[in-house]
Parts: sequence; structure tokens; C-alpha cells
Amino acid sequence: MEIKIQITTQRIAEQQQPPAASLGARVEFRGVVRGEEDGQPIRALEYEAYSPMAEREMHRLITELSAAKPCLAARVIHRVGIVPVGEAAIYVGIAAKHRAEAFALLAAFMNRLKQDVPIWKRRAIGEAPESEAATPCAVQSGAVQSAGEVLKLVGEICRPLETERISLACAAGRVVRESVCAREDQPAFDRSSVDGYAVRLDDTATEFHIVDELRAGDWKPRRLQPGETVRIATGGALPREKLQVVMKEDVRVEGGTIAVLRRNHERNIRFRGEDAKAGQELLGVGVVLTHGALGLLASVGCVQPLVTRLPRVLHVATGNEILPPEQTPKSGQIRDSNSTLVRAFLGQWGITPDQRRVAEDAGQINSEIRSAKSGVDLLLLSGGASVGEHDFTRRLLEEAGFIVHVSKTSARPGKPLIVAQRGETVAFGLPGNPLAHFVCLNLYVRAALETWGGQTRRTDFEVGELAEDLLAGDNARETFWPASWQLLNGKAMLTPLRWQSSGDLTALGSANALVRVTAGAGQLPRGSRVEFARAERT
Repeated sequence: MEIKIQITTQRIAEQQQPPAASLGARVEFRGVVRGEEDGQPIRALEYEAYSPMAEREMHRLITELSAAKPCLAARVIHRVGIVPVGEAAIYVGIAAKHRAEAFALLAAFMNRLKQDVPIWKRRAIGEAPESEAATPCAVQSGAVQSAGEVLKLVGEICRPLETERISLACAAGRVVRESVCAREDQPAFDRSSVDGYAVRLDDTATEFHIVDELRAGDWKPRRLQPGETVRIATGGALPREKLQVVMKEDVRVEGGTIAVLRRNHERNIRFRGEDAKAGQELLGVGVVLTHGALGLLASVGCVQPLVTRLPRVLHVATGNEILPPEQTPKSGQIRDSNSTLVRAFLGQWGITPDQRRVAEDAGQINSEIRSAKSGVDLLLLSGGASVGEHDFTRRLLEEAGFIVHVSKTSARPGKPLIVAQRGETVAFGLPGNPLAHFVCLNLYVRAALETWGGQTRRTDFEVGELAEDLLAGDNARETFWPASWQLLNGKAMLTPLRWQSSGDLTALGSANALVRVTAGAGQLPRGSRVEFARAERT
């Protein structure tokens, strides 16, 4: 079978040479950029590719598929860079003896293209000035990026994941992706809010004859005559309208009658629909399902909520010096704390990562990275993100077809951060020092998880007040200072924690926040208003 593959930045011509001169069937497909994306008008799409691997993977894919769908020849041209509306981003031509074979191979190839080949739709370009549209990305790979720029980038390259319906028992912490409305009025009927005696609202008597008893769950509609009452339990359905429930503490029971000792204007009834009317929205899209929210869903019979599926995560901890926490380290060795940190962090979302621990061996790390090709949404690499001769994370990611968007940040701890992308997979190369790990997880990886989940995101930073002085030390770089925060009198109060370096774990014992300290700040006195990010899921 003759196969020709081409990745180009040039416009794909309207007329193409057929893929084979033999007699038979020829099928051609052109993917033309439409004038809208996600319901918004655009004027171009930008595509990016790891060209050597993309060409190799397309060739392999066609060869594999043609074993079951034999054809004579195939030609693929994929355009990268900025492709204007109305122009083709891809051309595929298939030649076969019979049209059924050509159509089958074309359909199978297009179905597998996005999944298997490192070519990505980078962004849609709207009605922006030409100078802005010509910028490939807000963050240029290789430049030192601020924390804010990295957070913005993460929000751009991540998209909400697919949805699934799951049981309430498994839904804690998941993000709801559809509006949940009341199926009926809440409450669905007038019911007593106390244990007591129901009497007619217009009956001013002080003595009543007990004619019935109503428990929660009973349904006994009836008319009450003047001088009649029914004993009713909390939650019991009222037998008719225009009643009042007198609390049992306000009556004296004498056989089958009651004497009312006290009676005021309180009706002690929860009226139909007072909480919510049928059709009223109870939970909006993007809400995290807390235990309270799950109770609400149960109350309205929403037992299979539509939620975002959990991302699939592979975490690889690298380093010759690390060993499992249960082992006693020898000289030069340390216990691996990052794997436990990552697992606990992801556990807040209900995510159980696939975790591996490997030595500083390029071949072994490369094997783990390539194993993430199928089905992994998030690849976390602990260690090897710096620039030493043994720090080869970036090179291995690029060799595996990832586009590296960020290779370092101006913030500390966590300067040697890598953010990369291959198709729908996002990779973070995290610095090996544990405090830097903690910062990067709670800033950048958290942003990815929240965006993937479709969660209604809080702002990246909240505003609080320092409970103690913070001695920032006039550092030339923006710093994320570990702190302990609590809510006091409606105000977020933050206590800065002591730390020596990015390898200092001692602050992690009580850190649940990161105070944002601007570059060059010296001493921030107690009472100063500061920005902070929570280091806990909200």
C-alpha cells in the first residue's frame, strides 16, 4: 500500500493529485474550518503538532487499519499554524478497488486521528486585532513566566472532561454538570412543624375533642368540625387547609379532650412549596457535591446525578536517592514524601492516581512517559524539572510528543516548573523539593483539576488579613508563603509559618494556605491585607 503523509504550514490546495492511478474507487475528505467554535464566531483556528511523531503515527495508523480494510493508497496532508475560516485544516485521500473499503478506511482513520496523533487544536481566534491574533500563545515557551501567566495558560489548555451518571453513594466531591430542579413542591404538602394538636384556624374554643391521630407518613384528609382536633406528629400531613397546630406543651390532655392553655398567632406549619416550587433550580451547573448537596439531591429523587468524570492520573516520582517511606534511609538517601503528598492532594477530588517510583534513568522514565499515551489526562513527574545534567524531564517530554508551554516560573518555591501538553493530556514537571511540590500542586495542578471538572471556580486568590507579622526578606521574586488560615468574625485570618527553603517540610504540618507576597516586599505587619490561595479543596 502506498502511503504519503505531509505536515505543512502552507495552504492546502483545492485540487489534489489522487493518491493512486489504479482503476477503482477514490474517496477524498477535506476538513474545512467553520466560522464558529463553541457557539462563538471565529476567524481562524490554530493547530500545533509534533511533526516527526505526527507523521510517523499517521503512517502507522493507516498501515494498522488497512490490515482489516485493504486499500491501494492513502495520502494525508495536515496543516498546522493559523488556518483561516473557509480553508482546509486536513485533506485525506484514499484509493481502493471498491468504494466500501475506501470509505471504511477513511472513517476508521478519522475516528482514531485525534486520539492517536500528536496534532492539537490550540485555540480559536476571534475578532481580535491582527497583531494579537498573530501571537501563538499568551505564554511563550522558554521564557520565565509569572504565577498568574501560568494559571491563565492552564485555564486555556484544559477543557471540562466528559460527563457520566453515577449513584449518590459515589458522588461526594464530584462536580454536577446539569441544573437540578425540584420535581415537585418542597414540601410537597402542608405538614406540622411540631408535635401538637391541629385545630381550625377560625375556631376560638379553648376545649377540643380529639377525633383522630396523625403520624408522619399518614394521609387522612378530613373536615374538622368546631370543637374538634386531631393529634399530629412533627412532619405529619395536615388533614385540610386553614388549620393551626397548637404545641403539645401548650395544652392539657384530659382523656379524649384537650384544654388549650396558651395560643398565639403561630400556625406551626411548613406550607407546601415554601422551600421551593416545582421546577425551581436547586443546584446549578458547576457545584461541588458536598454531603449537604447530596442530601438535597436525595430529597428530590435525583439518584443518578450527571457529573464530570474523574481525570485519569499517572504520577511518576524520580530520583536515585528516594526510597519508600517505610524503609530506613542510608547515608545520601531520603524517604519519598512526594508520592504521599500527591496521593493525598488528589484524594480531595476522589482521584486515585497510578503511581510509579523510578530511578534517574532516562530510558525508564521515557518508558513511563510513553505509557501515558493512552487514556491519561494528567501526567505528574516529580523531580528532574530543573536544568542540571540529570534533569531531563523536558527533553523526554518533547521526545514523547509533548509541547512544552512553560519551563520555569518567576515565583518561589517552585521555579523549575514544566507545563506541557500532548493532545488532551497535560503534564506537569514538578520540582523535587517537597515545599515546592506543595505550592505547585495547590496553585497550578489545582487550576487544571477545577477547570477539567467544570467547577464554578473561585478566583485564583482571595483576600485576608495577617494575624502576625510576615518577614518576607525583600526577595526579588514573587513568593507563595505557607500559612495557616481560619475564619474569625467573618474575616480570613492568616498566620505565616516558618520555612527555611523549598526542601523544608516542617511548615506542611499545619499549612492550609499560601500567602501571595509580591517581589521586593520586606516586612508585612500584622493586620496587612494580603492575597492568598487555599491549600485545601473548596
